Amino acid sequence: MAGNRFPVSFESTVRKIMRLQVHVLGHVYRSHWQHLVDLQLHPHFNTLVYHVMLFAKQFELVDAKDSDVLEDLFDRLRRHSHAGVPSSSPPDTDTSVELADEQSAIADHDSTALSS
Repeated sequence: MAGNRFPVSFESTVRKIMRLQVHVLGHVYRSHWQHLVDLQLHPHFNTLVYHVMLFAKQFELVDAKDSDVLEDLFDRLRRHSHAGVPSSSPPDTDTSVELADEQSAIADHDSTALSS
């Protein structure tokens, strides 16, 4: 006997969950980045963003307009992961600090542009 079928609304429900998750991650990235750095949580946040974005893109679950706020971070993380750094090893401190500095500069630039 086969398992239960997914409800008709399953895909739309997953899309909504992913869209909301991307919005929350975008808010944390833009508004609370320095807190993540101060607490040394930014490597964990980067990993979360990278995996959520990979999943969302692979299955086309989030529209580009909804994920736009995380695209710059995702692109840098993707370049970093393809630069020969094994995904199972944690990024070295210099790389992590470099990404953190770059992200802080982008977040500062974006918040300045938004307040203009």
